[in-house]
Amino acid sequence: TKTSQEDAPPVQTTDTTLVGKRLHLRFPENVSTVEYLSHKHLFWKSKDSVHGSKEGEDNYSAIRIGASVFFVNWVESDGTTVSQVLDLKERTCQAFLTSHVYSGRDVNRGTVTLSGKITRIEDSNHLLLN
Repeated sequence: TKTSQEDAPPVQTTDTTLVGKRLHLRFPENVSTVEYLSHKHLFWKSKDSVHGSKEGEDNYSAIRIGASVFFVNWVESDGTTVSQVLDLKERTCQAFLTSHVYSGRDVNRGTVTLSGKITRIEDSNHLLLN
């Protein structure tokens, strides 16, 4: 008899890497685009009701935790920490944003969690080779 793993459709090679990809993410109150320029550098832009529109280039860390699932983390220039669990096959994103903006005070940091969808995956236009 076949196991459920044998019945599962094969993971596409486009679902097994972040480098060279542009992901369009949609959350209930946020729309973001993230381009993975290399194995350690990304560009992002985001629009939400808290920050308005902003963008940046940052170093990131990523760990592949499943065939098409990644844990990604970076710190933005304003100190906001972004941690995401991306499932490229299921096209889902769980995001954890930690910043003083979410605490209501300048001295403390608060965290919000967002559950969203990857609405589109494209090839990145800006690929860095180092």
